[in-house]
Amino acid sequence: MKVKVSDLTRLFARGSSAKTLEKETILRKGSVHIFEVDCRLDLSGAKIEGKATAKSSIGRLDVLVRLLSDDTSEFDRINRDHDKPLYVEVTPITFDLVVRPGTCLSQLRLFRGSERLVSMTQEEFEYEEHFPVVGEDCRFSSKDPHEVWYPFGLDLAPVEGGFSGFVTKRDIKDAIDPDKKNEYDPCDFWDPVPAKDDAIELQPDRLYILRSKERLRLPGHIALECQAYTETMGEWRIEYAGFAHPFFGCSRPEGSPLMFEVRGHNIPTILTDGIQLGKVCFKRMSQPAQEEEGQYEKQELKLSGCFKEWTK
Repeated sequence: MKVKVSDLTRLFARGSSAKTLEKETILRKGSVHIFEVDCRLDLSGAKIEGKATAKSSIGRLDVLVRLLSDDTSEFDRINRDHDKPLYVEVTPITFDLVVRPGTCLSQLRLFRGSERLVSMTQEEFEYEEHFPVVGEDCRFSSKDPHEVWYPFGLDLAPVEGGFSGFVTKRDIKDAIDPDKKNEYDPCDFWDPVPAKDDAIELQPDRLYILRSKERLRLPGHIALECQAYTETMGEWRIEYAGFAHPFFGCSRPEGSPLMFEVRGHNIPTILTDGIQLGKVCFKRMSQPAQEEEGQYEKQELKLSGCFKEWTK
């Protein structure tokens, strides 16, 4: 039986834990919350569809955010001719999350026609200045350049401070407000993860922030999507957000790495330097975007923007 989201929210409202988000509220970790969004999307006759992901800063807080609608059987998809309320399902996993009316948790991308995948063999990538992925030789390399999804590997080279990633501390009590910027001392919430013999051990049920060996230097007419999970990768989930916008990393000749938000499943896992941690594909924009520098453009190993820079 297919249950409508609007029916589900009414069902939740009958329970003793139902709340109306009229002021600042703490969403407890391990609980599922459903909210109607504060805007309406009318795609009637527009031949436009949509796809949503959690905001990058929210994914780095280990929060699952899924967009829901009555007219689709999939998470995060908005069908053509949509003209119904939208909802978000919010599940904090590691941190209690502070939200209030207007807190932005999800982002929606609209597209017309098919989501045409861009092949690296196409003409616009024949010249080095247009290559969106920078490797050790500043050129894209792949076992099969005709593949639509391209592998991105794990970089365990130490950053300044001698570590290769971050992992959440256990039993965190304090709630996190994602609307605040440079507010929290990261040492209260995270531990550094040093690599030993070019490897780290991924513990179950803990969030790791790691980075890719390949680096992005996207032109204005190309965006990137990262595949969230496939069983061929191993017993972990990566990339809650999984999207990079045009011009990401383009201000740096060496490009910028992708951040991997990695959560292990039921068993400890050894991750080695260079192991494939994600797959990406490139999406053509309908027209080139205007260049705007964001807070993650020059990232190396970057936590969510609500944390201060790591100085320990």
